[in-house]
Amino acid sequence: MKRQLFAALEKLAGNEHNEIVCRDGGRVRKSWAELARDIDRAVTRLAALRPDGREFNVGLIGPTSYEWMVLDLACLKGGFRSIAVPEFLTGREIAELFQEAGADVVLADRALADRLEEVEVPVWYFRSGTTAPAPDDLDGIEGVPWTCTVERVLDRYSVGYSSGTSGKAKRIDLMFPPEPPPMTWRRAAGLAVQYWRYRTSFWSRKDNRLLVFMPFSHPQQRAFVRLALIRGIDIVLSDPLRCVQDLVVEKPNIMVSVPVVYQALAARIEQKLGQFDERRRAVFRLYLRLGANRLGNRNPVKHVFGRYLFGKVRKVYGGRADYFVTGSAPIDRRTLTTFYRVGVKIYEGYGQSELPRIISMSSEKDFRIGSVGKPRVPVRIGADGEILVKIDPAELADPSIVAFAEDGYLRTGDLGRLDEDGFLFLDGRKDDVIVLDNGEKVFPTRVEAVFPELTVEDSICVTSFDGKRIAAVVHWPAERGGGEALRGYLADGNAKLAEHEKVQLLVPADEPFTVENGLLTGTRKLRRQRIKTAFCQAVPERVDD
Repeated sequence: MKRQLFAALEKLAGNEHNEIVCRDGGRVRKSWAELARDIDRAVTRLAALRPDGREFNVGLIGPTSYEWMVLDLACLKGGFRSIAVPEFLTGREIAELFQEAGADVVLADRALADRLEEVEVPVWYFRSGTTAPAPDDLDGIEGVPWTCTVERVLDRYSVGYSSGTSGKAKRIDLMFPPEPPPMTWRRAAGLAVQYWRYRTSFWSRKDNRLLVFMPFSHPQQRAFVRLALIRGIDIVLSDPLRCVQDLVVEKPNIMVSVPVVYQALAARIEQKLGQFDERRRAVFRLYLRLGANRLGNRNPVKHVFGRYLFGKVRKVYGGRADYFVTGSAPIDRRTLTTFYRVGVKIYEGYGQSELPRIISMSSEKDFRIGSVGKPRVPVRIGADGEILVKIDPAELADPSIVAFAEDGYLRTGDLGRLDEDGFLFLDGRKDDVIVLDNGEKVFPTRVEAVFPELTVEDSICVTSFDGKRIAAVVHWPAERGGGEALRGYLADGNAKLAEHEKVQLLVPADEPFTVENGLLTGTRKLRRQRIKTAFCQAVPERVDD
């Protein structure tokens, strides 16, 4: 993988065809040849900052941007270790993580300057937005010559961090997998099968387009960028606030997103379906009765139905959805079903940042709504419902950050179940389960899923303050009708829940949970313990009042 990626970076210089589109308040196109020049220029500037005689640790922080991506790829190509710290943390947390990871310098988006005052090493800024470089602008550094070779690329090439859902962000050392074993007939046959599958799938097309908008501090997003560079896939860079609009304009067919984006798109799709006239409704019923939505995207029957029915619907998500993936947090069945009815499969992935490969992933072949597919590594379910995974400790950069059961299986901390066909279903984090005084267990994500109008806005967190009753911390805008309307909405949802799961108490929140106020992680997961602490002194209201 290391040699393959380095070769891909070397080939960028001669590629004027592929492009990176930056949707940053406008539209800026960069060819891959331009990207290569920007990477090489960044390498020389980093080399000028490099301390003599030892490895160079480069801190990186900022929202998703072209400059961030260039600097990360420059670190990789030049043989420097990047340290990617989530930009949504507090100034003290940021400084502590850079110090613990041993950063020699920090490269930061100028927008974060006020949160980097406690960083103890030199800070250089990019994206300053000025014509004349300031003294601490990275662009003002005079570069020095630096020869890039595959031998210089570090095996442990980067440091990343978990999202910090349940507390402090956990350090994750990223490393390349070992070189493949010598070629054998069996391995050659396996590679041939893989190549055939690639050539007969959408992956081999020349018009593939990847949309990236989640934080680059998350290892997964950078992994997809590297995959795009290896496979010749155009890249569109956006951000969470504009990604839906950019999806419509740029028409990507590959996207990895948290559920909230798909939930917002599903609401728009349902609105478009509701506008069908009687004739289209009849054709849509026939389409579903024939199971045309389950056919492959290249199937002519599905194509004919789709052209007649879904012209306006497809505009909602750009019209191309070969590989739309969700992960990081639970997604409600209604969203998955809405997409599935119009012929789009949202694939669910399940993995952990600490592990070298994905645990389970749904696919065209192994797809079931609500499931993360069939495991790609050995998995068993513990007596308490915990998902246990068979991973060789030698594959881990730091085995000490994970826990193993007595039989050698790794403890994921997630709860789940396997059905009779081998499909894996997730039930939530083990630490998030609410155990009431009477012994009943409540899975917060299951309860929250029955209130889609709240989950799509990141505006509900289910917890228990007294160990006896389930409470919901909720943001409900005044334009929706006030407290009485909210209690009515919660009561309607309660009818779908078991008695011990029903929301009995309500704590109104003045604002929704956001990354900026510290109640969501950068990947838009609820920081449940922080939310509970923030609202534990509030006087709750009874839902049935």
